[in-house]
Amino acid sequence: MTKTPDDNSLLRVLVIDDQPNVRKLVREILKRMGITNVTEAEDGRDALAAVTQPGAWFDLILCDLQMPERDGIETIRSFGALGLESAIAIMSVEEARVIETAGMLAEVQGLRMLGTIAKPVTAEKLEPILKRIREVPAQRADDTVIAPDQDFQHAFTHTELFFQYQPKIWMHTGKVEGVEALVRWKHPRLGLLQPASFVLAMEGHGQYNSALTDFALREAIACAGRWHQAGRDLGIAINLSVRAFDRLDLPERIEALARDAHVPPERITLEVTETQIARDAIRMIDVAARLRLKGFRLSIDDFGTGQSGLSKLQKLPFNELKIDRSFVHGCSTSASQRSVVEASIALARSLKMTSVAEGVQQRPDWDLLAALGCDVMQGFYVARPMSEEGLEAWVAQWTIRQR
Repeated sequence: MTKTPDDNSLLRVLVIDDQPNVRKLVREILKRMGITNVTEAEDGRDALAAVTQPGAWFDLILCDLQMPERDGIETIRSFGALGLESAIAIMSVEEARVIETAGMLAEVQGLRMLGTIAKPVTAEKLEPILKRIREVPAQRADDTVIAPDQDFQHAFTHTELFFQYQPKIWMHTGKVEGVEALVRWKHPRLGLLQPASFVLAMEGHGQYNSALTDFALREAIACAGRWHQAGRDLGIAINLSVRAFDRLDLPERIEALARDAHVPPERITLEVTETQIARDAIRMIDVAARLRLKGFRLSIDDFGTGQSGLSKLQKLPFNELKIDRSFVHGCSTSASQRSVVEASIALARSLKMTSVAEGVQQRPDWDLLAALGCDVMQGFYVARPMSEEGLEAWVAQWTIRQR
């Protein structure tokens, strides 16, 4: 997770306002405060293009409310859908209650709302906002809160689980290959929980493992169906526990869901982590082979973290090999990581599998992966996990850039 700089000169700020004189004024004030890395957007559409640029990151977004085409509330809603982690502050001439309501909407959508500024903007009004950037840090990836087992049933009965989607890009064409569906839990007491907070524990309970599998397949394939009916050729990758392969009727269950959603089987990829594959069994080989016969794709996830070996890779009919983020992030500067990545790509190529690098966060790593011949990438450098609504907006922006 990107850390907020302690030095004002390192802060990256996006200023969104339809009035050029206001943008100029805010830029001058920020410069006097030591902030020179400032991007301007004249409306919500311009802002959406800025935040979806590859590698884009803003520590602070200053957003006006009253704008043509796409107003500030619509723009903030888009930021929430995209899963932005930037801090947000609203600047406006609207009455206080309207500004406060807009700020409340931003917080409800999970954004880091730092406050509001009544125009005209001054250094005195901006100073508390800059101070709060460091007082309200983004949650770090290692700040994992483990959800209590007794809350699992509540998650399913009150529909608290949902998906976010992270795009996957073909490296040689720049086109969107598809997305990975990533489960989240909107816990009523603990807030938004990442998979590390509950997935492994749920998979350890037969009842909840089955419920999680059913939820994942049903929701993700239904989403892919909506995309397909709208004319979008996007594949979807779904993470499954190896225990899901204990059921011999798994191929039929997935086939029925895909048929009902009008999704071609080849647009559905089922991911299983390498550490789970190490506990391989005849039944898993049986189910995996039948899934392939029906046209579904199989992916070995987090490759390099387990002890699967070539023998198990050869037994199971995988289409895709995903190189774990612990080897990908920083591979351009680490000889040992580069060696693992290079060997993994070569292995995938020799087995006629698609190689996927996950966790790409910086341009040098992207360039190295492209040079090594990696097929597909995903990671924060291109896009963070986002809602279905956010994905539609992001794909539209990405497609425009590829023309």
